[in-house]
Amino acid sequence: MSAVSEVVTIGAYQALRLVRDRVLLLWTLGLPVILSLIFSSMFSGMDELYQADPVELGVVLDEPYRNAEGLEEVVTAVSSQDGEMHLVNTHPVSSPAEAEDAALEGETIGYLAVEDGEPVLHVSPASSDEATVPVLRAVLESYLSTRAEYAALTAQGLGPEQMAATQVSRTHTQEVQVTQEPADPQVRFYYALLAFACGTGAAVSVIAAQGVVATSSPLGARRSLAGSARWRVVLGTLAGSWVCIVACLLIAFYVIRAVADISFGPSIWLCHVAIAVASLMTCAAGAALGTVRSMSLGIVSGIVALLSLLTGLYGPGAQQLADTVEQSAPLLAQANPLWQIAHSFFALLYYDSLEPFARCCAVMGGMTLLFLAVALVRMRRLSHEHL
Repeated sequence: MSAVSEVVTIGAYQALRLVRDRVLLLWTLGLPVILSLIFSSMFSGMDELYQADPVELGVVLDEPYRNAEGLEEVVTAVSSQDGEMHLVNTHPVSSPAEAEDAALEGETIGYLAVEDGEPVLHVSPASSDEATVPVLRAVLESYLSTRAEYAALTAQGLGPEQMAATQVSRTHTQEVQVTQEPADPQVRFYYALLAFACGTGAAVSVIAAQGVVATSSPLGARRSLAGSARWRVVLGTLAGSWVCIVACLLIAFYVIRAVADISFGPSIWLCHVAIAVASLMTCAAGAALGTVRSMSLGIVSGIVALLSLLTGLYGPGAQQLADTVEQSAPLLAQANPLWQIAHSFFALLYYDSLEPFARCCAVMGGMTLLFLAVALVRMRRLSHEHL
């Protein structure tokens, strides 16, 4: 039997053995899919929380309101159902007392009244968290600023045509897209989740490596005495575990795309390259850990969970910690294998050049060679003839 066919045979056997192991199905496949469903449920209504929906608002139609120049036009503009900025549904009242009664009864969130010549927005405490309220306050501030500007121009003796010529469109904030894809805060959780899933794949490689180490079990001792060359057994074992990890991660990747509708950028096919390279790195890392006699799946899970903390997987607090470490100690952050995995996806999404992606893949390739060298040296020292 040739060396290639022997490696393929050993790899196929190891892949079939690992597929039957519940660790592969639970950690590398089941957990990422379950977490992606949980994330999707958590983030599904996030955009709606910040949407300015129309609210019920009382408007005191008294003499000061009618004397406020231009205010009625502003209220009409924000209450028109056919307008671009439908913020309120007005409830005309004749006095502030009547408006307060309507707010206390829950018919409105508050009322608008003109006091000392300026419009004042009164909002009930229960409705102060409405997303539309800050927008209404910004509209009133813009109205006051425009009215003060017109008053100053009138005091200078400018006529209506001259004042019209000085008008400029006001834009308090302007959205500028500096990346090739719009920024989405949700993607960071899913990219960190993919990195976490790839890290848990090291547990599969640990199991595979421990199965061919002489000190692991009687079966491992018999395998170390097999007629096959040691490097063929090791290479076939790592190839089988790598194929299993890649298959699980690709399933998790497509589940995230389908369920959460997360963007991975225009170069979607390069995500498969990132998954393959990242899986090879964690496979080599698991093989190196598998040569440690006291290594258990609990220790591997703890290492992966700790490294995931620095990718921002556990929420805003973890993201803030990860950003602090990245800014204060960038080399320490980049030495985290899971950080390289997550940022390889970021590079495809936000950068218009493939150089950052290639850099991440190169670093992961270097880590793979380092872990693989450690695994091969350790496995040779733990073979039967060296014990």
